[in-house]
Amino acid sequence: MSKKAKILTGVFVPLGIIAVFLTIFLSVIFQAHNIRAGIGATDGGYERVLGDIDGIVDANPRIVDIAMLGAHGVSSYNVKAGGKFGLGDVDGPMAKFDPLIKGYTFRFAKTQTVDLKTILAQGARYLQIKCSLYSDGTWWGEHVLLSVPLEVIIKDLLDFLANSTGEVVLPMFEPVYLGEGGTLSDLHDYIATVQVDGKSLYDYVHYDAVNAMHRDGADGVMIGDLRYNDVTLKGTESGVVLLDSPDETKLNVDFIHTGYSEFDKYFFDEDTNAFHPWHHRFDSNLLRDMIDSAAKEATEAKYADMLRVNQTQGAFNTHIQDLDDMIGKWSLIDFANYHNPRVLDDPRFDDWLKAMPIVHTDYTNCNNKDFNKRINEKIRQYNQQLVAGAAA
Repeated sequence: MSKKAKILTGVFVPLGIIAVFLTIFLSVIFQAHNIRAGIGATDGGYERVLGDIDGIVDANPRIVDIAMLGAHGVSSYNVKAGGKFGLGDVDGPMAKFDPLIKGYTFRFAKTQTVDLKTILAQGARYLQIKCSLYSDGTWWGEHVLLSVPLEVIIKDLLDFLANSTGEVVLPMFEPVYLGEGGTLSDLHDYIATVQVDGKSLYDYVHYDAVNAMHRDGADGVMIGDLRYNDVTLKGTESGVVLLDSPDETKLNVDFIHTGYSEFDKYFFDEDTNAFHPWHHRFDSNLLRDMIDSAAKEATEAKYADMLRVNQTQGAFNTHIQDLDDMIGKWSLIDFANYHNPRVLDDPRFDDWLKAMPIVHTDYTNCNNKDFNKRINEKIRQYNQQLVAGAAA
């Protein structure tokens, strides 16, 4: 390295570090609660997205082929700056530095602006629900920070299912902490205790015991064999397809599958039943190229009988290339407000949708450039064509 280059490096690298520090530090003082985006669309125009498609019962498409709008971190809508950490993250680096960066932590924990009831009415059907057991024995919806009791989220879903004939919802529970010696069975048993008008989520399960780990030759219903009529009783009921996606970085996955709840048989393991690469970056151009690569991989025959999920969302990371966006775009919500329409307007989007019919987003009700309206229209058009093709 030349002497001039060394001098420039010695000047600008420290200045960059100082700028990053000041951005984070000053945000705590002045804008800790500011995500720099609005509440989004709340018109409730998409409470029916499948059940009213002409011919869907006759066509009876496979669940894995139906296009759906996905909502990442639906349990994060009520996180607050300075809020309590979930027990899976309480000893992590974000928690240790939270007194200095609580505004930053909050802005990268909040992925949705509205409750589940509203997200469902805006068309979302594939729902990532991060959750954990807290020290007082309460189950919480969370995303690093605690948001609302899990009971609130499940009851919102039950209210929707009670009034949504013919709709299909895929709740994907992602536990990050199950308690000392806890297993997935503990979560499954808890879900049964949350009821509205005497019904739990299990009353909306209309399939038999599943092949949870997608293993050849194992007993149980394969996710690729589930069809619309199986899940909705030929369109006469609403139905759920239940998924687990335990956080492997925080849980002993082999151990937590060893429970013996009577409800274990209804849950598909998402990691083995879905193609869902998480890109873990925060640059819109790079993310869209990574989505394109994932779409090409998703067309491989080995994924044909699995859910195929387009993870569009950005994520906090330590890549220098993403630093300007992580500072300039301010929050996951602010980034999604910019990024979501770019994903939809990418000329490759139709190919992506065909390869990965589940479009998983942060800020799912984003109304920048009419994103929520247009993505619902695009998904409906896809499903209408799917039904027409299957019926022909």
